Amino acid sequence: MHYAFVEDVAASWEQYESYRALTVEPSPSGLIVLVAGPTDEGIRIICVWESEEAWLRFKADRLDPAIAALGGPARPQPTFRDLRAAHVVFPGGPATAGAATPTPSHKEEQCPRSQ
Repeated sequence: MHYAFVEDVAASWEQYESYRALTVEPSPSGLIVLVAGPTDEGIRIICVWESEEAWLRFKADRLDPAIAALGGPARPQPTFRDLRAAHVVFPGGPATAGAATPTPSHKEEQCPRSQ
């Protein structure tokens, strides 16, 4: 099942770029999309992962060490909200088993709801 989250961090764009350089270059395995941008309060990050396990693996292998390298607890504490994805659209993506029939421009996937 896909896993997504929204994270709001009270940080500057320059701080985010330092974090990004240590964590998402090269693109981590299992990451489908990451969207980030400045807000009035700091930075908003939206990620969609192939699974929660892929996210947890990335967090343990790359994110936690990067946070430690940037000073650990000094990093602003984010507001983190996870999301169990029930509907995902992959523009131009190939069809997968159980997915709705794609059009030439996108693929939609109805994900099973967790109980």
